[in-house]
Formats: sequence, C-alpha cells, structure tokens
Amino acid sequence: FGESFVNSEINDQTHYNKIYNKVGLIYENTTLGKFQFFADDFRSNYYYNKILIFDDGAVLNALSQNINNVGGQYEYQKNKWNGKFLYSRSVTNQSLSNLDAKLKYDFNDKIKLSFQYQNINKLPNNNYNLYQSSYIQYNWSNDFKNEKINSLSANALTPWFNASFQYSILNDHLYFNDISTAEQIVAHTQIVAPTQYDKTINYVSVKANKEFKFGKFALDNTILYQKVEQQDDVLNVPELVTRNTIYYSGYFFKKNALFLQTGISFNYFTKYLANEYNPVIGEFFVQNKKEIGNYPNFDFFINAKIQRTRIFFKVEHFNSSITGNNFYSSPNNPSRDFTIRFGLVWNFFN
Repeated sequence: FGESFVNSEINDQTHYNKIYNKVGLIYENTTLGKFQFFADDFRSNYYYNKILIFDDGAVLNALSQNINNVGGQYEYQKNKWNGKFLYSRSVTNQSLSNLDAKLKYDFNDKIKLSFQYQNINKLPNNNYNLYQSSYIQYNWSNDFKNEKINSLSANALTPWFNASFQYSILNDHLYFNDISTAEQIVAHTQIVAPTQYDKTINYVSVKANKEFKFGKFALDNTILYQKVEQQDDVLNVPELVTRNTIYYSGYFFKKNALFLQTGISFNYFTKYLANEYNPVIGEFFVQNKKEIGNYPNFDFFINAKIQRTRIFFKVEHFNSSITGNNFYSSPNNPSRDFTIRFGLVWNFFN
C-alpha cells in the first residue's frame, strides 16, 4: 500500500458520532388515509486527531454536518389498493431531497403487483470526502457533488411465476478507483482513491423465479439478468446470475416418522470485472484487469426431521476439484472450497 509515516504497528482509526432527532404530526382518517408531517435534525462529527500538511495542500482533521429536513408522508389503503408517498427536502445549505412513491395492488391472495419510484439527491459518504491513514497516499480531503439516483421498479407475485424489474439512472456516481502507477503495479503496490464519475450510468435488471413440481420432486429456478450502459467500466456486474435447485421431499416409515428432503443446488454467474477489496479503507474498488465468473458451483444437501429432531447435512462446492481451481469471490480472493457442514436440532419438548 505504498510508503507509510511509520514502519510498524500501524493502527489507523476514524472517529464518528452522531445525534438524530425527529418530530412529527400524524392525522389519520378512515376515508382520506394517513397524513404525516415531520421535521428532523441530524448532526454528526467525522474526525481524526491531526491535520496533515502536504506539498499540494492540507488534509483536514474533521468533517462536521448539521442537516435539517422537512417532509411529509401520505398512506392510503382502499379495497385492493395500497399506496405510500414520501417527500423530504433539506432546509439547510445542503441540497438534499428524497421522493419515494410506492403503489401496491392485490388482485387476490395469489396475485399481487407493486410499483416504486424513487428520486434521491444524497450526500457522498464521509470517507469519499475525508480520509486519513498512516499510508501516505491514503490521505485525502475532497468536496464532491451530491449523488443523484432515479430508480423505477416493479414486482409481480403470481401462481405462475414471481418477477421483478428495476431501472436506475445514476449521475455523479462515486466510487473508489485503482490509481496505481505502472511502477507500483510491478512492485505489487495497490493505491486507490475516491473518484466521481461525470457521466450518466443506466442500469436495468430483470429477475424471475419459478418452482416446478413433479410429484415428490421439485425444480426451483431463480434467474437474474442485468445490463449497464456506460462509457467507462465504472459499475460492473455479471450479466447473468442463476440459481437452480432440484430436490426430493417425502415421508418414510409408519405414521410418517421421518421427513426427508435432499437435492442439488447449482449456482452460476457470467464473467465480469468484479470489484476488488482494499483492507486499508475497508471498501471495494473498481478494477479493469481481471475477470471472474463463468464457473459452475454445485452443492448437495440433506434435511431430515425425525419427531422432534432435525438434522442438516450439506456438501458445498463438491465439484471444486473436478472443474478446476478457478473460482473467485473477488479478483484476488478465492471463493469457498469443498466444505462439509452439518447440524443437529433436538427439541426436548413439543
């Protein structure tokens, strides 16, 4: 992580305290619905014990915030309709706002639809604007713009399938970026810094779930498709993620003394430029050098219940030695290897 102010016993510490108070008034009417008006006060201190002076400027020792918001919320429920609408806005110097509208319609107990629209203008996380460390290049003091997020989502629960859709537009997106020089990369030195993306990111995802049953056998499927439209590789996600489980459930012996459920789960996601973890800041950062994914993961499990006793047995990733040692949870961190887990729950009384 580069040169440091001290040679050993590095012990970076960040201090943070906050206080939050909210006062509100609620009026509820069986015909009109529920009205809520509120005002809140948020105060915080994010600080270190020193100011750092460098040739190109100073890194401050504290970031204090005093934010006041006012807003209202309206809830309405009539027959099969249920809605909740929230709007809040800051009245202090920070330009903050939150618009959140939710609408739900229940055709019946088995078919339910819900929609949500959210527009957020929020402050950057504190560690983007201020950070201090014993590692020299991990010190910064910034004044980034607010992040703006527009998001539209829909969910459907039906007897035939469950599905969800999300479309988000991100502006002034903040992320941690790898800024290591060529010489530092050769020396295996990792330097990251906060960066604000000045272009628009469009994200869309569609998720579907369906379980098929054939007597005592069942096949449970969950598939997620997601796509990002951006000029640079900033928000990176796998395009396809799938989880499929085939299992058997049944009772055995007299009076159904034994209930047994056993099956195999399959997990998979396509290749993508996954974010890497940096332990100095405790955050993931964007990297564009190594892809992970396109690797199958199989688990075998048994669940059994004998009267008041339950037994769990799971063999995770049993294909690890068969399909090759090329499985990662992040570019430089392998995911779990072949693992056996088991457990026992014994209830002495009904």
